[in-house]
Amino acid sequence: MKYNPAELIALPHNADLDHLGAARCLLLKFPGAQILHPVRFKQQAWEFGRKLDWFRTLKFKEVDFSSVKHIYLVGISQTRQNPELIEEISRYNPVVTVFSDRAPIFPFGCETLLCQSLSLTAWLMNQLKDAGAKFSNDDMQLFKLSVIEKTWAGLSAKVRPEDNRALTFLQKQFTQPGKIANSIVLGLREGQTGLYHHMLKNVEDMQPGYWPISLIAVKTTGQVQDIEPVVDAVWSDLGQPVMIILLSSGGFTRVWARSNLSQIDFAEVFADFRPTRIRRWVYFHFSGTTHEQNKIQITAHLKKHLKPDLAAGDIMSASPQCIDWHSPIRDAFDIMLKFNIMSLVVMNENRFAGIVTRRDLDRALQMNLLDAEIGPYVPTNVPIVSPTTPVRVLKNLMVRFNITRLPVLKGAEVVGIITTHELLRALPDYLPLPPDFLPLAEQADLPTAAEVETIFKRVFSLGIFHLLSKIGRFAAQQGVPVFAVGGFVRDLLLERANFDIDIVVIGDAMPFAAALSKELACEHKVFDRFHTARLYLEDLKIDFSSARIEHYSESGALPQVEFSGLSNDLYRRDFTINALALSLNPDHFLELKDFFGGYHDLLNRRIRILHSFSFLEDPTRLFRAVRFAGRFNFALEQDTRRAFELAISREATSRLSMKRVGAEISKCLNEERPQQVVADLFSEGLMQSLSAELSDPSILPGRFKLIRGLVRRFGVLNEEVDAEAIYWAGLLSLLSTDNAAAVLDSIGTPHTRRQKILETLQAMRSVPMQLNRIAENDRLALFALLHELGLESLMALMAYSLDKPNARKVLYFIGDLRQIKPLICGKDLIASGMPPGPHMRRIFDHITALRVNGAQLSHEEEMEIAGKLYKNI
Repeated sequence: MKYNPAELIALPHNADLDHLGAARCLLLKFPGAQILHPVRFKQQAWEFGRKLDWFRTLKFKEVDFSSVKHIYLVGISQTRQNPELIEEISRYNPVVTVFSDRAPIFPFGCETLLCQSLSLTAWLMNQLKDAGAKFSNDDMQLFKLSVIEKTWAGLSAKVRPEDNRALTFLQKQFTQPGKIANSIVLGLREGQTGLYHHMLKNVEDMQPGYWPISLIAVKTTGQVQDIEPVVDAVWSDLGQPVMIILLSSGGFTRVWARSNLSQIDFAEVFADFRPTRIRRWVYFHFSGTTHEQNKIQITAHLKKHLKPDLAAGDIMSASPQCIDWHSPIRDAFDIMLKFNIMSLVVMNENRFAGIVTRRDLDRALQMNLLDAEIGPYVPTNVPIVSPTTPVRVLKNLMVRFNITRLPVLKGAEVVGIITTHELLRALPDYLPLPPDFLPLAEQADLPTAAEVETIFKRVFSLGIFHLLSKIGRFAAQQGVPVFAVGGFVRDLLLERANFDIDIVVIGDAMPFAAALSKELACEHKVFDRFHTARLYLEDLKIDFSSARIEHYSESGALPQVEFSGLSNDLYRRDFTINALALSLNPDHFLELKDFFGGYHDLLNRRIRILHSFSFLEDPTRLFRAVRFAGRFNFALEQDTRRAFELAISREATSRLSMKRVGAEISKCLNEERPQQVVADLFSEGLMQSLSAELSDPSILPGRFKLIRGLVRRFGVLNEEVDAEAIYWAGLLSLLSTDNAAAVLDSIGTPHTRRQKILETLQAMRSVPMQLNRIAENDRLALFALLHELGLESLMALMAYSLDKPNARKVLYFIGDLRQIKPLICGKDLIASGMPPGPHMRRIFDHITALRVNGAQLSHEEEMEIAGKLYKNI
């Protein structure tokens, strides 16, 4: 049904009491007008207005705006305050009068009456009073509450004389002070206000997981239905970062939870209760027995499911380097230099005595005290923290004591150390970075554990997911932190399947792996030198290593190893993209640890070393840089490129043994695109580490890339092909046979592969010319030339040495002739009475020749031919 009012009074959306009072004034002035219902009223305006006899509104859809002649806009001065109405006014063009405290901005003309007071109600009521209008008790009550709300009972700094005049007049209307406080000052009704004060009297402070939580648990009669304004008021008044409110009526409990901390998501904490979100609150309800029991249930659930605040044990470097109290200062210098660290924990009779830093040692050096005992010069007034000390306490201690390191003790045992580096990584960013500084900060948000889990299940089977979960649970039972690290994590984030799983154990990996092998009922092997172990589980090999720090006595030498923490273990790795870790322990399962920006480098497709001496420290990283860049189509980061070129110019690879050089080149040959990787090795000059003759990239066989396709093509033969031998033959093809053999010997090539490579090199030099002289229909000559060559040599000939016609000959030989052989064997001849001897070889060659030329012989016919040949010998 449509209404056809001639005059309309329109209010802004979310109209308050002052707008309602002003609308009443206009109704008294223009009795024929009707009120257009806004999208919503504020709570107190709606609660008060709906009880009034005159309060009847028209809904927007019920109005025929073509019949409206005059519209009074109350407090509407901008389109956004009631956009639907402004659109209808623009369409039908009625007369518009605006009552507002500011000039309107509309796409049409209108009459504007600027309010001379803070309260619209006060100004319009004063005009009506001056004109002799009479007001009912309900009107006076409404006007008084409206003006008091708008002016804060005359206390607002924006109050004007018209407001004070209205307030003076309205004092004649008696209103209970409590009602004014409840409805206006707090914005609550009487029942809500009573509940509000009851809540404030029952605030408890608790610290589950060292989080500061305000808990409010009260009994209610259940008569207050609109709770949201009350919990909002309590939240605003207390100003706590985390709050949980329990309202119990009998055995029924309603729970409101809210947190300003990004680390706490109550929807996740209370997921078992199936909560819903109401604005910034997480709400749920449940039925129990009593208020006290329900409170105990919620607090117990909170302590169980709320992850503890980040603590010292989560970020510390485990197993810090120590020195004895009586050791000379010179030894402390040597240890710091050896392990590239800036502090040492000092122990006195196996008890913590203090921390000495590089700065302390520099002062000792200036005073010529290198041979003195270190103990007397060690600061001992150092605050000590435990693994459970929250990170925010660590920050306070470092600032208060002006220190950059804190020891972490578990009882009397030193279990770790925390530096400002670990602390800064752990402190959360409470605000987003300013956009102007984003290019400088170059920050990338790490994927959450849930996002990593989604990627994991997309890349791997659920079996591997559950296996790692089981390993994490077992580690938690043993009290040992474990992390998946290295290439497995890198490839997972790139969504590439990598079944070489490496796991780092904070502590000794060998006893852990031994215990885990019993738990999983699988085999394991221990490698004592590097404190590593390997588990063999179905088709998987899982390597376990102790978190360690490495020391290189000289460039190119194998590292010396000592136990350390996760950060130091990752720091010893070659590139940032390989220095990523995933926690496997249940409390932090699949949380990504990235201390050195490896994830950002993955996103930006670049290879970056962790420190500028990385290539000089271990020159095999030069080969790995080229290999990873080729595999992932990444580029070397600017400083990494400079360090790479510096290491090449200083001939860093000359300090590597030939076996290590050969091992790195072998890995390059086993890449998916070896031709690209090897080409890059040539262009970077790294192939000269193998032989000075391998300096020109142009000597690389142009058809190097054909090998993979040939190996796949001849897979139907079900013969094992050594593709790496074919690649090596291509690399060494321009070297003399003696030089090639010397290279193969120096890199420790296995004997079988060495023979294949040398056979292939010989064939590449002799077979092409002989093959040219063989006619296409001369099957016997073709067989005689090629039948003794292995499949690797034949493939190498086709890929490197032959033109298409001759390659077709080899292809014909492999497909049609290579498998030809006699049906009879030596045992058959001996069984027929023929003595063994060289004549058997001539017999087999003759029968083979007959078969190559097309003869179809049975076993009996071959035996007959063999007998005749033997008699003629």
